[in-house]
Amino acid sequence: MKRTKLVTMMALVLTLIMMITGCGSKAEEPAAQPAATPAAEDKDTSSEEPKASDDAQKSAADREPYKIGIVVKQMGAPYFDYAAEGAKKAAKDYNAEIISYTGPSSEDVNQEITFIEDLITQGADAILVSTADSTAIIPTINKAMEAGVAVFTFDIDSPDSDRLFCVTAGNSEESGAAIGESLVKLVEEKGQVALLTGGLGSETLNRRLDAIKGVLSKYPDIEVVATEACDDNFEKCVSQVENLIQTYPDLKAVAGVSSVNPPAAAMAIQSANKTGQIMSIGIGMPSQCSEYIDAGVIPELTLWDPGVMGYDAVAAAVNYMDTGKLPQNNEDYGEYGGKLIVEDNGTVGYIPSIIFTKENVHDYDF
Repeated sequence: MKRTKLVTMMALVLTLIMMITGCGSKAEEPAAQPAATPAAEDKDTSSEEPKASDDAQKSAADREPYKIGIVVKQMGAPYFDYAAEGAKKAAKDYNAEIISYTGPSSEDVNQEITFIEDLITQGADAILVSTADSTAIIPTINKAMEAGVAVFTFDIDSPDSDRLFCVTAGNSEESGAAIGESLVKLVEEKGQVALLTGGLGSETLNRRLDAIKGVLSKYPDIEVVATEACDDNFEKCVSQVENLIQTYPDLKAVAGVSSVNPPAAAMAIQSANKTGQIMSIGIGMPSQCSEYIDAGVIPELTLWDPGVMGYDAVAAAVNYMDTGKLPQNNEDYGEYGGKLIVEDNGTVGYIPSIIFTKENVHDYDF
């Protein structure tokens, strides 16, 4: 009897074990997968573009600092001093080293060529150039590119060279047309005006000049009496405007397309006691022009932040060396650098322009 009960109990235990094992096996079977959608079936992932996060990009901290050389068209000019500050900040943020920030004391493309060739010899990874002559610099830029140096231009472009990208301010035609329209309004569509520029070899400045002339050509009662180039030399520009004032006693306004022009013209106008009779406008720095804006010699001024330009140029060069990619539209360089405007996937990026008047000129420190 006892034996029968024992056998019966063992049989029950064995049956329970088999049931438990069967349930476990059923749980381990893979769940049925839903049928693939036609889109999923047809998708070929072998040729997908990698996402930005998948790029083989080294973090700045994991590589040696890039060596960057910067050549500007005029050392000592406040405009380029501010650009240098922005460039140095970007170099710190992006793990790069500015091995040289140099240029001639007055515009001289031959000296710029020598500086660029020296940087090639020094083993620069990238060179940033703001040139006095967009055409004469071409062979040297191309030589640097052939040597494996990443060449970017900033402020003043050399579009026919092999340079990779240019970081500059508002489209030359747009900024020139804006100055022309302001000039027309200020002189009330009639009278004698003079135009000023930095160097006649600069394609950017020439395009800006042409845009001003294009606007003025629509007003037959406005006479352009002269176009003067000062090679971005402040004293030379002051002297030129003094001569214009003496030569054209009915002169009503002077418009300049280089940042040297408006303050130099304003100084000459004040010295000749012509405040209120002759106006100075154009591209200029608030720090150099605020006193003349307050005095009414310069009614308005146009510029961009040269520090942002220097920052974005360095950031663009470093990003290119890290990823092999040039800036795209709305490329974001953070709180300081802001966003670049790149039209039609081109090779020129614009930073925004600012209009300065009595109301806001003291809000800026460059």
